Amino acid sequence: MKKAFVLSFLVSIIVFSLRISGGFEQLELLLTDLRVKAVRKTVKPPEEVSIILIDEASLKLMNNIVGRWPWPRSIHGSVIEFLRLGGAKAIVYDVLFTENERLWGLPSNKLSPGDSALVEETAIAGNVYHAVQIFRDIPDEWNKDLLDKPLPQDFQERFSLKALNLQKGSAEGNNYALPFKELYLSAKGIGVVEFSPDNDGIYRRTELIKCYHGACFPVLGLSPFLNDFALEFVNEKNGALELHLKYRDGRETLLTIPYYKGKYLINLYGGFEAYSMSGVLASIQKIKKGEVENLPVNPEEFKDKVVFIGASAVGVEDLKPTSLAPRTPGVILHASLYGNMIKRDFIRTVPETITPLFVFLISYLTALLIFSLKRFHRKIILSALPLLSFAFFSFLFFKLNILIEVSPPLSGGLLTYLGGFAYLSLTEEKEKRRIRNMFSRYVSTAVLSDIETRKEDLVLSEVGRRMELTIFFSDLRGFTSLSESLPAERVVEVLNCYFTKAVDIIFKHNGTLDKFMGDAIMAFWGAPAIIENHALEAVLTALEIQKSLPEINAELIRRGLPQLKAGIGINTGEVVLGNIGSPQRLDYTVIGDNVNLASRLEGLTRFYGVSVLVSEKTYKEINNRVPARIIDIVRVKGKAEPVRIYEPFEDVKITLLFDEAFNYYVSRKWQEALKLYKEISRLLPYDQVAQIFIKRAELLLQEPPAEWSGIWEFKEK
Repeated sequence: MKKAFVLSFLVSIIVFSLRISGGFEQLELLLTDLRVKAVRKTVKPPEEVSIILIDEASLKLMNNIVGRWPWPRSIHGSVIEFLRLGGAKAIVYDVLFTENERLWGLPSNKLSPGDSALVEETAIAGNVYHAVQIFRDIPDEWNKDLLDKPLPQDFQERFSLKALNLQKGSAEGNNYALPFKELYLSAKGIGVVEFSPDNDGIYRRTELIKCYHGACFPVLGLSPFLNDFALEFVNEKNGALELHLKYRDGRETLLTIPYYKGKYLINLYGGFEAYSMSGVLASIQKIKKGEVENLPVNPEEFKDKVVFIGASAVGVEDLKPTSLAPRTPGVILHASLYGNMIKRDFIRTVPETITPLFVFLISYLTALLIFSLKRFHRKIILSALPLLSFAFFSFLFFKLNILIEVSPPLSGGLLTYLGGFAYLSLTEEKEKRRIRNMFSRYVSTAVLSDIETRKEDLVLSEVGRRMELTIFFSDLRGFTSLSESLPAERVVEVLNCYFTKAVDIIFKHNGTLDKFMGDAIMAFWGAPAIIENHALEAVLTALEIQKSLPEINAELIRRGLPQLKAGIGINTGEVVLGNIGSPQRLDYTVIGDNVNLASRLEGLTRFYGVSVLVSEKTYKEINNRVPARIIDIVRVKGKAEPVRIYEPFEDVKITLLFDEAFNYYVSRKWQEALKLYKEISRLLPYDQVAQIFIKRAELLLQEPPAEWSGIWEFKEK
């Protein structure tokens, strides 16, 4: 559809322009966070990952023993010993030990007992990883002499990664903070803990390798992972980090870690069941007292686990806003990163070149539904499906660790949705006015409201279409002579009194008023209001008009005007419906043989002395819901085919007598027919139909015709 293509094309251009200028950056980050919260909040980390948190309870417990944070280094030495005895695979400290403890009277070149205990336990455990910082300071007059100092040679040779081919996408650090020398020399490894938030202040991504003056080091979550392999080569390629790893048994593997906009997007775990350091310290105290039963935390719970130790207490200042929560302990970022590595639990992104295709596709489908659906409520609901489906599938794919850029496609779909309905509101009001102008004088207000929502159905009707409808003609008896005896204004008063009531009844039964022709009314059912039982509605209208005549006549008598009688003819059949006329004046009307037949039936009501006549097709359509008696088989002027005609009649017993009598009549059993019609005449003394057939039967008995079909032919209208 042309309109759908044009609208979606324009929207796509707008969205592409905003995307290129970075207009969706913040929105995309927000929508990424929504997916993380919906999908990852309860996801548990791998079983081999544990966390111990220095929480508020830990600070309160230790405050009465050793005072405020930071604690003496011997405390951390005891924690390492506790985890070593429990059989921990690795101990990863997200706490900086950059300076030595200073005690009064202690020489500067000698370690404090606390530092010595920490160094000793680190060395004995042989699996402890300590934190370092590599960062970039802005030079000023106070720190310019402190920047860009070389790393200690022994630190660089021991911990820096070799065989690197990295793209220098971000500036190298110009400053660092290392554990004191004795501690890093006793450590199994180190890990960089410096994180940088995104532009909105949320921590989502990290560089996996941080460099300083050409020497590069893994971040804290990656460092214990690399210990299981020999790192042969590191390469950055096609937006990913490639690690060429060699197992201890000699096997080699290539691990490709996908990047998101130049950094690694951490696939956070929200289901960490962290241990409180207070429980660990309480267990250590009980063990030192020889109490090994009912420990708050059993050291064996950490067997073969990689244990990350960090802080969640506010006073330690390591709470960071993340996609999961505004105050997330920083150690969870490192532990989640390690869990991602060992489980290959990486978030992979759909290529950005696919996004424009999504934008246009969703916009086009939305516009296509808006412009092609007929019902307004369907437009509102179904045209939102491409938008909602894409949002749903973006969540579904994220559960599979596939990140789709959603803000441009969703924005494109939303703009198309709003733009499409804005366009419809501008054009629809004009269209509604046109429909009102066309149909307001033909149908009731209720029907008009209905067809306004189905204007597409009217297009063919306006230019012409064939439809099966029910046509209604009503005419007043003897009105010509009545009008000649009254002043013109009184004639108009009589007509208006009748027309007002009759049209109200027509509209009540969802009929369409075609026109007034002198004292006659033409109407039809089945268009533009589409109703299945249009024949029944037309017949019920005729009966209600006849029943209303006493009320109308009472009003006319009150005004000193003559009473009225009306005859009505109804036929159901195929007609041509459309706007017919000239450019200066068009009428929404029907034409065809079936229209003429309805008019002829109205004329025959005078001949048979009945109020309403319906054709055989109409009689069949009402399907015995309104009792009717057979009147005759006639061939009206201008129509070759004969038609059975009926009169709606409430007395079922009489209708059965008429059926039986008429069957005798058409079967040449005129004596039996005469007898039954005389019986009917006795029951209905003033019935003109019975009198007509009594005379016909008597004539047929006197002069039987050689050929007989039972058809009565009318030579005049």
